[in-house]
Amino acid sequence: MNLTTYKKLHKKYSILPLPREVWGTPEHDAFMDAFHNNEECKTWDLKQRIKKAGINYKNYCCLDMAYHLIEDIKSKRSENVNYDCVITYYKKGNTFGIPIHDGGSSFIMIKYCPWCGKKLA
Repeated sequence: MNLTTYKKLHKKYSILPLPREVWGTPEHDAFMDAFHNNEECKTWDLKQRIKKAGINYKNYCCLDMAYHLIEDIKSKRSENVNYDCVITYYKKGNTFGIPIHDGGSSFIMIKYCPWCGKKLA
């Protein structure tokens, strides 16, 4: 699937929740296959999600890091523990970490990006 076709289908399949009858259709399967196996489609899709969350992906080492910080932003806006959050960023100290989901704000500091391997600031 090329990027132009992917973008057209994205409008159709990005409105969640998707009806159950859509799952497993040849068109939806092709769309999901393009996301997972076509780097151009995946990159475009991640940039859309990151932009929608109000994050400038250029401020981070890679798209995956910026994408996974979306849940961190959501968790900081809520009083509840966000168990979907797999990476966190603390401005104070310019520190990244893996959150410990114990109801508090503790985390395990990391020095390298789990997705691209670059040294973090």
